[in-house]
Amino acid sequence: MSLRIAKLPKPQRGHNERRVNRSEHAADALELALTSAASRANLDAVLLVDDAGLLVSNSDTPLDLSMLAAVTPIVGRGKAVPRIKRDGQKREMSVRALDVDGDILYVAALGGDSSSRQRELARSLSAAKRILAA
Repeated sequence: MSLRIAKLPKPQRGHNERRVNRSEHAADALELALTSAASRANLDAVLLVDDAGLLVSNSDTPLDLSMLAAVTPIVGRGKAVPRIKRDGQKREMSVRALDVDGDILYVAALGGDSSSRQRELARSLSAAKRILAA
């Protein structure tokens, strides 16, 4: 017969919540997640768009994202290559599709360097899945 002893809690180690800003409301949580992603990678914007090109959520930005949202599904389907300029400088855009209960949404990241943009795009995709599944 073996004896099992549960580990004792360590008082110096508390639960560390990685998310500083949290919200119980999906819309606010999405905006917080996308804003954090844009900030971490110095991106111009991160946005969540529905299949019709309507903006669902976006990172906090002064930019008008309506035109970018409109072309995001087309880029996400591979039907167009984005050619975007901001203040005369070329900006790269990456888009990935997200299936939420049979509805297709797109997460797009604009600006920044390629590796940071891809990393934050993946994080934003995971955050959107988690938030929208709740």
